[in-house]
Amino acid sequence: MLRSHVPFGAALALCLATASCAAPGSNEQAASSAAPQPEVEEIEEPLALSVDALDIRHGTLRIEASMDDGSADVSMWLGTAQGCETREVGHGIATRSGFAWSLSRDEIARAIECSLTVKVHGIDDEGQHVRRVAQLPVTVAVQPDGADLVRLRSQESDGATTKLTFMAPAGASRLHVAGTIIGAESDAVEIDGKLPRGAFLSAFVVDNADLARSMLARSHLTLLGEDFLTTVTVGSVTLDVSEPEPETAPEPEPVAQPESESESESPRQYSYDDGCDDCGEG
Repeated sequence: MLRSHVPFGAALALCLATASCAAPGSNEQAASSAAPQPEVEEIEEPLALSVDALDIRHGTLRIEASMDDGSADVSMWLGTAQGCETREVGHGIATRSGFAWSLSRDEIARAIECSLTVKVHGIDDEGQHVRRVAQLPVTVAVQPDGADLVRLRSQESDGATTKLTFMAPAGASRLHVAGTIIGAESDAVEIDGKLPRGAFLSAFVVDNADLARSMLARSHLTLLGEDFLTTVTVGSVTLDVSEPEPETAPEPEPVAQPESESESESPRQYSYDDGCDDCGEG
């Protein structure tokens, strides 16, 4: 039987040489793949953007817009106003020429305070990565819906709330939305100009989230029995909050009504001069 006598030092050197030439293990491969990749440098350019339509769909505000030199890689963010976090909002679909984006109630409330920023990522004709950006201002407004005696005197958004000042023939302390009292009555009522005789001013500070909820539900703001609707403007387009037209249906055959039922009472007439004793408390 033949035996090979290899010195221990030579065997150790051979082992180390073999280990140094071995293929990298799985740990080394994972470390290599986890290495940070260099960021793609983008050139920022203005985005030509126009809002085409606003609508309420499935409890959200849907924004439809068209773009010049856009792409399907679209994202929408809160604006950069003071106190606004850098956060992506909404969801939707996009093509090179436009997008349709939906915002929830809370996202609308934040957009009233912060406005919106649209970002589009793409590659220009020279192969350079570009980021095109457009700013979309967002404002909220309250408009009468059959209100005759109560008038909106002013409205001003400040942060997460909006102050609404009404003029009415009686003092009011409660502002309702769908039967729920919202807002806090404000003592800081500014009188701009001379009030008509018998007129009262009432001011309320309302959360923008409550205004967004009333808008999405098309629920009335009610003061002294008279109604107002909340709407929003994005870019240069204002949401139409009027009741949608009902689907056309065959008209039923007319039915003759007794003369006593066809009569109607004439509405009561008020004016600011008579003190409006019948208006009741707010």
